[in-house]
Amino acid sequence: MATGNLKVVPYAHVIAIDSDDSGRVTGVRYLTDKKEYFQPASVVLLAGYTYENSRLLLLSKSKPYPKGLSNNHGQVGMHYISHTQGGYWGGGVVGLFPHDINRWYGMPAQGVAVDNWADDNFDHTRMGFIGGGNIHIPMELNAIEASGMPTFGQVPRWGSKWKAFVKLNASRWGYAYTQISTLPYKDNFLDLDPAVKDPLGYPVCRVTVSMKENERRAMSFIQEKTEQWFREAGAIEVLKTPISIDPVTTHAYGGTRMGGDSETNVVDRWGFSHEAPNLGILGASVMGTSGARNPTLTAQALAWRTAEHLVNGWKSIAR
Repeated sequence: MATGNLKVVPYAHVIAIDSDDSGRVTGVRYLTDKKEYFQPASVVLLAGYTYENSRLLLLSKSKPYPKGLSNNHGQVGMHYISHTQGGYWGGGVVGLFPHDINRWYGMPAQGVAVDNWADDNFDHTRMGFIGGGNIHIPMELNAIEASGMPTFGQVPRWGSKWKAFVKLNASRWGYAYTQISTLPYKDNFLDLDPAVKDPLGYPVCRVTVSMKENERRAMSFIQEKTEQWFREAGAIEVLKTPISIDPVTTHAYGGTRMGGDSETNVVDRWGFSHEAPNLGILGASVMGTSGARNPTLTAQALAWRTAEHLVNGWKSIAR
């Protein structure tokens, strides 16, 4: 969004945010029908989601910002956080019950979440990790998903025995996933891919991330609690799926994180760039860490806070 002229530029075609020799942003360049335009602005608010926020800043190189806009301290893209989640596909728990548990055609929001071991809700003495996670039991199941259910080693994954097993147990199984607190690390980061380009010919965002021991221990702890819960609920078979991390996720944070130190953070407490004072950045990319819950409301609250600060301080920010 370019403010001052009240024009909203579709981000899908924005190719750069320009700045003058003093380091203040002057507007955005964008493509429409392969033709380039420039939209001048007194203030620019960047809200392209976690991955694209870092990507566009890194693409916006200029004389005052040779490494990318607001990146003279090399912090854009750093401390990326992929909200570590465990599900049926990895890091979760799957249970088989001796009766129908009625999961057909529900939605995730209709499930049950257990917060007993989320964040600081429990005693961490001798746990060996910081934070924790919640356990979520989604109530969503359809025929296609049911046909892909695990067989718990009881029958092969094909043939007549498999068909009979699925027919009997399609509505008798369920899974739990967890979302855990995830810490920022310097070697988890976003940058520009040196080889892969988007359809417009610009480098795409490259994600470099790995699971650390703190998060692995937390996930393992929550898996054990979930298995115990399933068995006490009557599960006759329990399967723990291998712990893994989602490198690219809808629960993504960091890359333009917020903090008072301009050498280790991209934006200040109000969401405005330490280096380009009339550039505001919105979204979970400004968040410095991740709790066990979804980031939506926190990201929204921070965006409102940035907007309010801009309204109240317009004359000094947009000068």
